[in-house]
Amino acid sequence: MPSKSTVGGLRTTLLLVLGILTSTAELPAQQATPPARVEATRAELEALSAHPPKGMLAADLAAVQSRLANGDFAVGDKLAIQVLNEPALTNTFAVSGDRTLLFPALPPLPLAGVLRSESDSVITAFIARFIRDPQVTVQPLLRLGVLGGVGKPGYYEVPSTSLVSEVVMLAGGMGTNGTMEKAMVYRGDQMVLNSKAVNVAVTNGATLDLLNLQSGDNIQVGEKGGFKNTLGLVVAVLAVPLMIVTISSLKHN
Repeated sequence: MPSKSTVGGLRTTLLLVLGILTSTAELPAQQATPPARVEATRAELEALSAHPPKGMLAADLAAVQSRLANGDFAVGDKLAIQVLNEPALTNTFAVSGDRTLLFPALPPLPLAGVLRSESDSVITAFIARFIRDPQVTVQPLLRLGVLGGVGKPGYYEVPSTSLVSEVVMLAGGMGTNGTMEKAMVYRGDQMVLNSKAVNVAVTNGATLDLLNLQSGDNIQVGEKGGFKNTLGLVVAVLAVPLMIVTISSLKHN
């Protein structure tokens, strides 16, 4: 059973997903329409910070406030950038050690305090200082582990606007015993989304950004027959001493 902390985190996450920033209304059970937006804006996060919904945990509020103060980009995060007719500026760029973005022949662009939802306008305005009327497309990327019951477990760089289901498909889709019903998200050894939260996110078309995922998080897809597999392993382990005794007995007969 999920802890109170996990349930509180789930409630906060769903509020962000559905854009219910000042309401304590419950999530409609049958809602399946994806939200119109794909990234949390500064205004939405500020509203959530200024008027925390009932039941919001202090840790959840601190996470929102940290996102507002420090932005979304950490060292090593990547952004896929396209600038029309500017091949030198069209590439995938990594955030450097001082949280800046380094373009060829341009000064560093600080990204401290910038949200993913702001990256397009911030980078476009920066490039416009050097190139007239640039046509810029920016896609922040997250490096996520997709592990467990998928066809190709591993780490993948995916757009922050991706759906959970799209990330799972990128990792080969469901494996033979895979099930999203038991899927969870971990940050290190800490569970940040339980299986209920993941399944609500899938149903409602929540993006990785709206779920507040970060590079380094792991989507752990569940596997069917966990008890059955464990029982088989226990039987196999217990059978080893019996086999040894039987072989010894045969040798002495």
